[in-house]
Amino acid sequence: MVPPSAPPKVVALGDSITFGFPYGRHASWVRRVADALGLEIENLGVNGDTLSEVRARVPLALSHGPRCCIVSGGTNDASLGRPPEEMARDTGAAVEALRDAGVFPIIGMPPPYGDPVCEQNLAAYRHFVNAYAGTRKVRVIHFERALVDAEGNPDPRLFADATHPSLEGYEAMARLVIDTGALSDCMETPGA
Repeated sequence: MVPPSAPPKVVALGDSITFGFPYGRHASWVRRVADALGLEIENLGVNGDTLSEVRARVPLALSHGPRCCIVSGGTNDASLGRPPEEMARDTGAAVEALRDAGVFPIIGMPPPYGDPVCEQNLAAYRHFVNAYAGTRKVRVIHFERALVDAEGNPDPRLFADATHPSLEGYEAMARLVIDTGALSDCMETPGA
């Protein structure tokens, strides 16, 4: 339990898109949100992680004593051809482990992928996660919406490559988190 006088701690658990690749943690959406909201957010993004590896690192996330944990990933799974149902199961298991530990879970959706086959896999994963989140009442951050143009296509200005956001893309992801109030439950004073 976080004392009321301390800022609530948030952990961001994910892959290279959480880490901030290719620029580093200092340029990530996580750092930008932390700076803008004055929150302590621990960036546990690991380049190359799949959702099963993210799930396996839930104990590490819990060791930081978070009030909230954002679970993101899926891009590496899609590139490896993992079935969307398996990806969703890993996400669901991570979310349930966080809930069992008394941590408020939030799911971060993967951004669009430049490869059409991988994007099709990610679209199916997003569908499964949306259904799960709706029935389990889990908050979702729709990062895939932050990086598209008016027609819903990936905006090339917002990508450094086919997978990773550019600096402008990381800013767009951060702005989405802030503008949607996705971390509002993490900012409330405990017991208030």
